[in-house]
Amino acid sequence: MSAMEEERDLIYALRALQVLLGSGVGLEGAIHHIAQGGYGRFTDDCNDMISNMERGRKLEEEIQRLIGSSKSDRYRRLLNSMRTNVTSNTDLLASLDQQADREEEARSDILKQYVESLQGLPETALSIGFLVPLILGIGAMAPFLMGDLAGVPGVSIPPADTMLNLFRGGMVLSLAIMGMMVWSARNKDPGV
Repeated sequence: MSAMEEERDLIYALRALQVLLGSGVGLEGAIHHIAQGGYGRFTDDCNDMISNMERGRKLEEEIQRLIGSSKSDRYRRLLNSMRTNVTSNTDLLASLDQQADREEEARSDILKQYVESLQGLPETALSIGFLVPLILGIGAMAPFLMGDLAGVPGVSIPPADTMLNLFRGGMVLSLAIMGMMVWSARNKDPGV
């Protein structure tokens, strides 16, 4: 799994752990609750952790295994806090609070960068979607508009078929460009 998949629902998992631990539920009980679903990769990992603990493995070993397989630094930080709580009985609630605040800030920054990267997109799409057909349409009508200039020396009027094909090709090209713009915007989506 990618780091993006690990981080997608991490903020929700952090907040759920905070609520559960703050209300007196132990870490193992919180893991059982999160394993019931709704937290993406963390839910899958909690299910694996529970099934392996039922086979006799220790919670600390399972968390260490997940730390080794995680690709995201933020996800690894959560798992390290959980492991430290199991081994040293540290204040997991304060650590989760700090991590959740950092995660919210990171999400806000990512969304802000995404919005900034899309700033010129509406104007560009409007220009391509409105002006290009207008200009191409006028060009396609040129043989009809300049029909009276057929005998003037130095003026060559392109055939109507050529201009109509140019119009069609230009429209297909403008649609392709707009499609690539949408595809590019969709690929920049941070997935939060």
